[in-house]
Amino acid sequence: MREFKVLLVNCNTMLDTLITAGIGMLAACLKKEGIEVKLFDTTFYRTAEITGDEARASALQVKKTDFKDLGIIPEETDVVEDFARQVAEWKPHLIGLSSIEVTHPLGVRLLQAIRDSGIPTIAGGPYATFAPEIVIKEPAVDMVCVGEGEEALVELCRTLRAGGDITAIANLWVKKDGKLYVNPVRPPIAMSQLPYQDWSVYDRRRFWKPMGGKISVTGTFEMNRGCPYTCTFCINSGFGELYDKHGGYYREQDVDRLVDEMAEKKAAFDLAYVYLVAESFLTTTRARIERFGQLYQDKIKLPFWVEARPESINEDKTGLLRQIGCEGISVGLESGNLGLRKNVLGRNIEDKTILRAFELLKETGIRVSANNIIGFPGETREMIFETIELNRKIQAHGVMVSYFSPYKGCTLRRVCELEGFIKDDAIANDYRLGPSMDMPQLRYKELVGLHRTFPLYVKFPKEDWPDIEKAEADTPEGNALYRQFAERYVRQFMS
Repeated sequence: MREFKVLLVNCNTMLDTLITAGIGMLAACLKKEGIEVKLFDTTFYRTAEITGDEARASALQVKKTDFKDLGIIPEETDVVEDFARQVAEWKPHLIGLSSIEVTHPLGVRLLQAIRDSGIPTIAGGPYATFAPEIVIKEPAVDMVCVGEGEEALVELCRTLRAGGDITAIANLWVKKDGKLYVNPVRPPIAMSQLPYQDWSVYDRRRFWKPMGGKISVTGTFEMNRGCPYTCTFCINSGFGELYDKHGGYYREQDVDRLVDEMAEKKAAFDLAYVYLVAESFLTTTRARIERFGQLYQDKIKLPFWVEARPESINEDKTGLLRQIGCEGISVGLESGNLGLRKNVLGRNIEDKTILRAFELLKETGIRVSANNIIGFPGETREMIFETIELNRKIQAHGVMVSYFSPYKGCTLRRVCELEGFIKDDAIANDYRLGPSMDMPQLRYKELVGLHRTFPLYVKFPKEDWPDIEKAEADTPEGNALYRQFAERYVRQFMS
């Protein structure tokens, strides 16, 4: 077999260091095929004014951490120039861009910079999957991968290396000789058939991740893919539709295989923390959680973080979490308005179920965060205060609040486009940094003000609310009040 080299491009948001399981898996699959792989990573370049972690810390959602303490600072060189230089020096046979909606414009700039090289390019990831007709129009993009990339990318490389016809490869949209070839999506791969992730392609700085106010060497592992639920605000609803004729997208990894990989990576990378990719960790059988717990305690014994749905939380499962050594759990509350949850978000959960879930978690001693989202289409200020009131009853350790970002793939994106809140080809904003929409019932500035004061309304007594409302405003008086409240908040709740 002749030499074949692939340059993977992880177009990432600035200093979001948590490694992605997808890149490691693609690298492993390609190397198994005898293909050379390198990674160009934008993580450590100055591509934004503020990082997501900094935004969340300034909005009182996470404890402030500083990568400078570890000597990690953004590169001063230009990301596009460095990318073009690496392409010219290494001369790959294929360039594979992996991006999300937020970072796709930067990914396009990178590909445009090397367009004259003649090297074929392929774009993949959630945005490419759910907006292929937009992505393929870019002259610097030759192919788009719709859906999972492991098998499709390997088949593409194998075919290119052999000089074969690439126009009929499942999952791919291919431009060739002025024509566009659109191929169907292949069935999802069984997770147990996947190799262990290859983390050697990553800069070792990528493993330092802030979690719970500490920066630890953290590993990411897929416990499952997709989600058994179909919330309209999440792109997993789109994956469910995409793979509907194949029986759906949700799959679980074999627990024994999962823990064996964790043990290997723990030893090789000196892991101190585990980030489990599972949209709803407890939505599975008790036997599976119990088996995971037994193996995890025997072989890993590291603090780990998971996500859960309120209706999946019961006394039995919270007891198992405590025994296993779960350090942090985020629970999706999303909205305190039952009508919005049920009729718009696809989450038919009663308040009593949510309250009971948080009561059970309080007894475990696990660090608990309540995940909230504001700025849904049709949502009003009054509805957001219902969410605040529900959080006040819960009193979780962490109060997380995100802007609703109508990313391509989520069902609500279509609603937002039909209502004229966002254009078809518009890029939705980072859910941590700002709103994507300016709606008549909830203007942009008002949503920004509610976002920054949300934790204050949740934690402070109601006699403070008139001043907190003033602190919503981006004015000298409002900003001064916000700083005073923020200092008090940090002292009382984040020390």
